[in-house]
Amino acid sequence: MTGELIVNRLFSERNTPEIIIHLFMFGPKTRTEIYEAISRNPRMPIKIDMLLSYRILKEHPRGRGQYTTLELTALGERFARMLCEQERLLGGSVDAYRWGCVMSKLEEFDSAAT
Repeated sequence: MTGELIVNRLFSERNTPEIIIHLFMFGPKTRTEIYEAISRNPRMPIKIDMLLSYRILKEHPRGRGQYTTLELTALGERFARMLCEQERLLGGSVDAYRWGCVMSKLEEFDSAAT
């Protein structure tokens, strides 16, 4: 029997690739912004902590310690590019994903304004 692959741990958690791609496409976000954009699953903090422990993400304090943002490390950016390429090879579109996120926010803004 062989040892477990780290990528197995990473991909066994739903939404971890989406967290990486989302930060790649939209830049640094707070944890709350990630939860709102991707999922409010109770395991989301565990997934983010795992990405931090693998040095795919890093936390960056903003202001006077009021909040921190999560951003990709250089390794995370390389990983994100590979994930985007895999999405393209499988026939998907990260541009369609980006547009869907933008439209979702616009609809949210529109419904809040009325």
